[in-house]
Amino acid sequence: MESTNTSDLEPFYAYGAELADIEAVMRLSAVKRWHMLDTSRSQTLAEHSANVAMLAYLIAMKAPAMYFGPATFVGMAALVHDIGEVFSGDTPTPTKNYGTSIRAVIKQLENRLTPEFFKLSCDRYTTLMIKMCDLADGIRFIRLHGIDITSRHAREGLERQLKKCYDDMEPWPPEVRRHVSSHTQFYAYEQS
Repeated sequence: MESTNTSDLEPFYAYGAELADIEAVMRLSAVKRWHMLDTSRSQTLAEHSANVAMLAYLIAMKAPAMYFGPATFVGMAALVHDIGEVFSGDTPTPTKNYGTSIRAVIKQLENRLTPEFFKLSCDRYTTLMIKMCDLADGIRFIRLHGIDITSRHAREGLERQLKKCYDDMEPWPPEVRRHVSSHTQFYAYEQS
């Protein structure tokens, strides 16, 4: 999987590797999330990506001392954070967490499938904040639309991941930690 040759990726693309960037945009609304859970409605990758981008943009815009940098760049990075999934599908967390080698292979495949145009690099703090927005959107969706015990189990797993992210922001200035945690908590639970 480490070669730069894209011929092995052709089966993932309907229009070929040279049009993968526009195909990614075309397919964003076709990929369903939560395909292994009973929910009262579907969520697409496009909806999720828009939600994460708007929340990350808002947090970056209001962050003390422009902590995360230009909000427009943060919003765009959040918008494309899962773009590789338009070609690989939404891999459930239990599959990703089965082993570090599985997670690495999935991440490597999604990275190879992502058109270069959409690979936006952020510093580790901005990446962490976008991940927190990603998890908050998952928690919110499952809280509002999850139906059974499987959904509750998925939500609890997302909540554990979000708690770990809160622990990982320890080096941040206290006012930035409060800012990010209050926004992601309110978004996920509609509570201060």
